[in-house]
Amino acid sequence: MSRGLRYLGISATVGAAATAALAAVRSRAPEDWPPAPGDFVEVGGERIHHLVERGGRGPTVVFESALSCPCTEWAWVLRALKGTASCLAYDRPGNGWSSQRNPPITAAEVNDLTVALLRKLDMSGPYVLVGHSVGGLLARTFAGRHADELAGIVLVDSSHPDQLERSALQREGMPLVKQGISTMYWRARLRILGDDDGFGAISELPGELVEPSGRVMRRPEPWAAARREFGLWHTRWAAEAHAVTPAPTLPVGVVTAGQQASMDLAHGRMQAELAGLTQVGRHEVVRTAEHDSLVMREELATHVIDLVRWARECHAESLRSRP
Repeated sequence: MSRGLRYLGISATVGAAATAALAAVRSRAPEDWPPAPGDFVEVGGERIHHLVERGGRGPTVVFESALSCPCTEWAWVLRALKGTASCLAYDRPGNGWSSQRNPPITAAEVNDLTVALLRKLDMSGPYVLVGHSVGGLLARTFAGRHADELAGIVLVDSSHPDQLERSALQREGMPLVKQGISTMYWRARLRILGDDDGFGAISELPGELVEPSGRVMRRPEPWAAARREFGLWHTRWAAEAHAVTPAPTLPVGVVTAGQQASMDLAHGRMQAELAGLTQVGRHEVVRTAEHDSLVMREELATHVIDLVRWARECHAESLRSRP
């Protein structure tokens, strides 16, 4: 996760009137589940919701979503790659439409679940891992856990393992982020989320996905998962990612939201460092992009798409250059 409550579309405070409303509607049931846009498969004791595109040659592209975001956040990228690459976007346990019975704890366990899902869906490697925000940490740990199956990494305004130590702005915002996630959970649980709760850039997804994506974000489960993953992010996942050194020839593409980098110079510096993890790096700063719009706004998602294509082409070139 990167800095700031705006990254999550969270309101930071709950006033006295809202507190009274919580007490008044405590017995309300959550909003009904909207129809899922993808399919489901049982993996690791969880019912995992996923979106799949099949076709083309070269590495399979696997997407790890940001904290609390459903896998529909990748819709524009999936559409652009359709027919040219096999792709998998999925909801981690508790996120989106997926169940949360016995979710993984460590980043390595998340990576193993991802691989088990790929095996179940008969989607062979090698893989290009694309991670948004906290999903970037999971993409990076994949490079240690399943290095022999990895063709490249694309980090989309990714979390950095050291960001709390090196960014005062992000460190000071932690209590507000934690409070905001809990507030959204209870508001969803008690059905007091209004139409003005737009959840960041979800309203900029393809038209048919805006309503179901918004409705699933009005359920408490994604916020319960966000609360759990928020704790794991800085107690486990960051350290696991820090311990991984990718192979020097692995392509690593980094695309940074310029609005975030301009507000937090430390964030910008750490993004540049991520592009230097290996000898084959590429870094692009999208000046007009914010953390979530970088993925969910069609014209900005083109930058993510370009880096995914670049990583896949780097892998193809490495194969062609072999004796």
